[in-house]
Amino acid sequence: MEEQTKSRSRYNMSNRDLLIIAILSGIGGVMSTYVGYLGNLLNRVFGVPFGAGQFVSGLHIFWFILVAGLVRRPGAATAAGLLKGVIEMLTGSTHGLAIILVSLTQGLVVDVVLLVTRRYNLGSYMLAGGVAAASNVFVFQLLYFSGAPITYILFIALIALVSGVLLAGSFGYSVLEIVLQARPFRISGGEIDGGGAAAGEKKTTPNISIIITAFLMVVLSAGAVYYFAAVFDPPWAGPRCQVEGAVENRLTFQLSHFEQHETTITAELRGQISHVPPREYTGVPLRVIVEEASPLEGATRLEVIATDGYMVEFDIQRVLNDDQMLLIREGDMLRLIAGNYDGGYWVKLVNRLVVE
Repeated sequence: MEEQTKSRSRYNMSNRDLLIIAILSGIGGVMSTYVGYLGNLLNRVFGVPFGAGQFVSGLHIFWFILVAGLVRRPGAATAAGLLKGVIEMLTGSTHGLAIILVSLTQGLVVDVVLLVTRRYNLGSYMLAGGVAAASNVFVFQLLYFSGAPITYILFIALIALVSGVLLAGSFGYSVLEIVLQARPFRISGGEIDGGGAAAGEKKTTPNISIIITAFLMVVLSAGAVYYFAAVFDPPWAGPRCQVEGAVENRLTFQLSHFEQHETTITAELRGQISHVPPREYTGVPLRVIVEEASPLEGATRLEVIATDGYMVEFDIQRVLNDDQMLLIREGDMLRLIAGNYDGGYWVKLVNRLVVE
């Protein structure tokens, strides 16, 4: 009877546990939109349509490590994964409903690894973080088969694994040590397991570890503040777009403002990895919108920017003479169709056109 009671209590969560899950999942869901922005910046730097963002994929898992380390109940990270995925979708994830499955899988993997290792120490957190981060690569492949070579998929999964080990496991462990030494509350399993420290033994985090952890937290927080203040466009505002920069008329518009110019083209998406056969697209020619803004003399290029920070550049004269470039509406977002360009120039979630 006593063993059954202990087993039952191991799976029961207190109000405090549920509150921790709710708070960290909420923050993590919002911050993951910013991490997606960082990932798209890395894709641009490396010149690939996807994959480079896996360098920061561990930051998505970081929140599950915190939840697991503070709650220490089987299923805590899974619950956090579900809630975080819902919040991430609502705050503008480019993956829509699919992000819920991805996040849920990541939380489940963290729970399974910690359940198998039966330890809450640095090694277990690093293993859980690495495997959970790598899992997103394979889930996305199941949902959106890209046709990429298996060697490329395995390579970016390895990048995600390393990112999860460092940015989720190691970084999460360091943050947990700082939080638990501050003792704002007691955790269910006692002291954090420092990889063999005796129960009840007081463990002091090296000053250099505190400094590095605090520095990373400040940098990430500052970047998030900039992103949400200057870049992020909430999805509930509707699919709007701005034209700014070297123009006579700055515009903030919806496609309905140009409905009299709507046209239909047939285009084929030919990417380095993905391919969509020829099909019809109906929308507003990009040149019409740019002409309405009246670019200033000397303007040479047009930047098309998405809500997640992804950006492509075009020669503005080519845009003004190209009838195969449309801005279309897909659900609650605007998308650029660039029929004469490869798939990397077909931008989703367009919200800014900047003339330079």
